Amino acid sequence: MRWQAPGYPYPADWGPAWKCTPCDAYIRCYAGTTRPLGSLADAETREWRGRAHAALDALWRDGAMSRSAAYRWMAEAMGLTEAEAHIGRMDPDACRRLIDLVDRRGD
Repeated sequence: MRWQAPGYPYPADWGPAWKCTPCDAYIRCYAGTTRPLGSLADAETREWRGRAHAALDALWRDGAMSRSAAYRWMAEAMGLTEAEAHIGRMDPDACRRLIDLVDRRGD
């Protein structure tokens, strides 16, 4: 595990990251800290987390609900506590499940 300077692989104002070089997994940290925002993510996990964020963010960006209400809905729909309802901790299967729940919400 290697420490990466702020900005890797994100904009510099996003804070530093931890990276596992052999598997190319990384997680960025809260700005000014070494505390990770979630769990390490390889390329597949990063892809699915991005898709899950896009699906969930659509619920609040279109004004249908507030951002905090969208995260409360996610927690309830997935059977998580609000503290556990963090896409940055999800694996690809959980991300696919969230996307399906969001899609079914519109039906």
